[in-house]
Amino acid sequence: MNIIGFIFTLIITIIIVGIVEKISKTKLPYGWIGNIIVGFIGGVLGQYVLGNTWGPSIFGVLIVQLFLGSLALILIGKWVMGLIAKNRG
Repeated sequence: MNIIGFIFTLIITIIIVGIVEKISKTKLPYGWIGNIIVGFIGGVLGQYVLGNTWGPSIFGVLIVQLFLGSLALILIGKWVMGLIAKNRG
């Protein structure tokens, strides 16, 4: 992957994770850096669980796997943060 492909991958990842944040009504810590991290980790997990041979892609980013992986990761993070807050107070 060249630098242009990497930049387009980052842009697509940020857009999809932003949509996931709006759907889950969750704000990630660390702002846009947190978005990128969750997007990449969610994309990798989504491809691992759902496979990387199907679904639409833009600039090599598998949209469905990235979306579902990021959504699952955000919801799990929200649940864990809720448990930590509940135990503290």
